[in-house]
Amino acid sequence: MPTPRAALVLAIAAAAALPAIARPEILRWVVALDLLVGVAVAVDWLRTPRPGALRSRRVMREPLSAFASNAIALELEAGPAPLRLELADGPPASFASRGHRATARIPPHGSLRIGYEVVPRERGRHRFADLHVRAFGTWGLAARQWWIPLAREVRVYPDLRGFGTLLAPLSPEPGPSRARGHHEGREFASLRPYAPGDDLRAVDWKATARRGSPIVRETEPERNQILWLLLDCGRHLSARLPDGRTKLDHAVDAALALARTAARRGDQVGALLFGAEVQRLVPPGRGASQVGPIAEALFEARPRVEESDYPAAFDALAARQRRRALVVIFTDLADPDTSALLLARTALLERRHLALVAAVADSVVADQARAAPRNEAEAYARLAAERILAERELAGARLAAAGVQVASVPAKELVAAVVGRYLAIKEEGRL
Repeated sequence: MPTPRAALVLAIAAAAALPAIARPEILRWVVALDLLVGVAVAVDWLRTPRPGALRSRRVMREPLSAFASNAIALELEAGPAPLRLELADGPPASFASRGHRATARIPPHGSLRIGYEVVPRERGRHRFADLHVRAFGTWGLAARQWWIPLAREVRVYPDLRGFGTLLAPLSPEPGPSRARGHHEGREFASLRPYAPGDDLRAVDWKATARRGSPIVRETEPERNQILWLLLDCGRHLSARLPDGRTKLDHAVDAALALARTAARRGDQVGALLFGAEVQRLVPPGRGASQVGPIAEALFEARPRVEESDYPAAFDALAARQRRRALVVIFTDLADPDTSALLLARTALLERRHLALVAAVADSVVADQARAAPRNEAEAYARLAAERILAERELAGARLAAAGVQVASVPAKELVAAVVGRYLAIKEEGRL
């Protein structure tokens, strides 16, 4: 294909023909110039690089992180001829991308690495397209286009890179504070001399009698307990928030952060995803290897505009879990009818297990409930928002009265809230 430079040269050659109207004797020179330009374009086209003149591969760290910047690199290697290129990579259309179009010059047998960034706007499986290449001839009058088959499927997982402090392994804390909290459900760790401020209930009297000085028992939270993650994939978490993410996206982040935290602390973790029916079930397992199956189940979770079947989800859990466990239910409490059904089933669940309802609050509704109305429509919007918040608070109060723990927080605070509740439950020995 001719380039803009070729079009400019041809336009200049055509303009040179205008004087030939008044001076026919220069016509042969004009025709010779036109032929020379045409030959130059043809020669340059014949000298344009062929597809085999460039080797390329796309490099990225998988899986990609949703709603976060991910680095992508194109590694290019030239053959015996120099290359002047225009490149257009093919990130998925749902990704926000920057720098995936570039120009490059590569010397003979040289190499070049071009980097750009993408921000996936949703989790799941996505597909990169081929790399499109335009190579220019030596004079820039002609170009040849082709594509390099780099199409591939990639997986996009929730981004947990910002939760490093929450997911750090549990480390022993020196000093007397370790023995001040003497709870049931804690395991013996070691003995040490008594220090001022230690809980007297932690004193080991037999060891004290043997050594002739006060000795206290150090304990640590019990391990190998069971955590279940129940994720509501129905309409309740389908609302899209101002940050462009759905409530379910934030719930998935929190569930995976909680799974990683529990795995690092030696507990077993299982997951159950449900909507109008049970969609996915991962039996509890222990260790870091269990995080993989949990992540596989969570990364493709999609909100569906359908009524969630709480009885089916709770029955599936009851059929598989007899031993006492911590059950964390990620849902919303804005619907009074659904909240009443959730209350009834969670109250039954609480007889055998310890339940925590993690409700993703809507910051837009909270803002509308506080806003000063400027007209009649805004007044009605504020009234509706206040009613939604009142119903949410009432549902939370009823769950708490039934002995169920409730964490109803804005989406951006959900990870810290559920991980903090889990650690507090472990520290208090409530399981």
